[in-house]
Amino acid sequence: MSILKLSLAFFVMQLFCLHQINAENLNAVRVVVNGEIITEFDIKKRSYEAFKIASQKYSESELESIKQEISQNAVDELIDRKILVQEAQKLLIEKPELSEQIEKSVDSFVKGAVDQVGSLDKFYALANKQGINPLKKRAELKDDLLIEEIMRENVYSKIIVTPREIKHYYRDHIDEFSRKGSMSFRHILVKSPRDSSDEDSKAAAEELLNRLKNNEDFGALAKEHSRGPHADRGGLWGFDEATGFRKDLVDAISHLKEGAISPVIKSSLGYHIFKIEEVIPAQTLSFMKVQEEIRSTLFREEFVKKKKEYLKKLRENVVIKRY
Repeated sequence: MSILKLSLAFFVMQLFCLHQINAENLNAVRVVVNGEIITEFDIKKRSYEAFKIASQKYSESELESIKQEISQNAVDELIDRKILVQEAQKLLIEKPELSEQIEKSVDSFVKGAVDQVGSLDKFYALANKQGINPLKKRAELKDDLLIEEIMRENVYSKIIVTPREIKHYYRDHIDEFSRKGSMSFRHILVKSPRDSSDEDSKAAAEELLNRLKNNEDFGALAKEHSRGPHADRGGLWGFDEATGFRKDLVDAISHLKEGAISPVIKSSLGYHIFKIEEVIPAQTLSFMKVQEEIRSTLFREEFVKKKKEYLKKLRENVVIKRY
């Protein structure tokens, strides 16, 4: 089950990364959902990763309001989880065989976690060091699997993505699947010195072109003779860099194939010679190539919608008290 892999990855990461939260009143009750409590510690633990990312992303003046938003989101997520777990517990009464199946899945998870850290002793030592209770973690995983069961029955099973919807999405979002053409090239610029005529510069450029036609190395000649940007690296312009090059000059060489050398091209800067290194043609990915990607996108969008509807319905019979 995919939920096992995700939970295993998260748990091992948590063992290594979750720091000890030093704050007052960690056991303070903040929310009660049908008699089950959510503490300050639960909220801080749920918010930890988001806080860490936000602290790197926002300034101190912005951080306080962002933290409040993160905390509120964490509370809402924890309330939803409590509601889902409480609803999922009913499945164990309706389907007694499910309990044994879930216990086996949990055992498999724990074995995987132990194998990943090396041994059972290391597993418990690491959990103890980071303040994580393995038994509590086991219970959380059991809840995850129960939630997965009711999601499958009440949300996943109600999501239908039709071929017609996939085709419409492809048509309406064709720009998402289109790739502009791009190229990388080498460049030599011969400028006219103040004490020389324009004809001298043109002649120097023509001489360089002849040497290139005789198979001299473009990069070496660019390093020695070019007065343009990137001369120190053989006049090379990568794909991203080439997008910032003069459009009129790029247009003038856009028809050339890989490995081709341009004629001498005059501009207000002087005389230019180009060699095309690599060309990526413009293309639009076919429907066949992207239909599974579109299906996944539409499924995710519908899942968010259906889950919200399901939780809204469950909340009608839930007593929630906030402190």
